[in-house]
Amino acid sequence: MLRLWKRVLVPARLQRAVRRWFDARYISRADHRQDIKDALWEVQTLGREVTALRAEVTRLREQVAKTEPDQARMRRWDDAHRLAQESATAMEHVLRNEVLLWQAVDRVTGETPAGRTRPAGLERAAGGGG
Repeated sequence: MLRLWKRVLVPARLQRAVRRWFDARYISRADHRQDIKDALWEVQTLGREVTALRAEVTRLREQVAKTEPDQARMRRWDDAHRLAQESATAMEHVLRNEVLLWQAVDRVTGETPAGRTRPAGLERAAGGGG
C-alpha cells in the first residue's frame, strides 16, 4: 500500500481517510501479536488447570479404591435388601387375596363388576327371593 502512495500523488486528506478505514477494518500487527500472546497464555493456564484436575481425579479414584465397606455394614445391606424383597412378595400375596375376597363378596351379593344384578334363578338360590 505504501508503494502506491509513493508512485501516485494522493491528497493527504484521502490518505488519512483510507488509513483510518484500514485501521478500523483490520487489526494492527502489534495488536495481533498481543492477541496471540494472550491466547497462548490462556492455553497454558488451561493446560495447567487440566493437569491439576487430572491429578485430583486420580487421587480421588485411589481414595475410593482404598475405602471398602466393612463386612457388618454389607451384611446389614444384604439383610435389608432380602427383607424388602420378602415384604414386597408378601404384600403382593395379600393384595391378590384381597381381590379374590372382594370377588367372592360380589358373587354372594349378586353384583357383577359392571354393576349388573345376578340372574333371577341365582337370587332364589341365595335366599334373597321373597
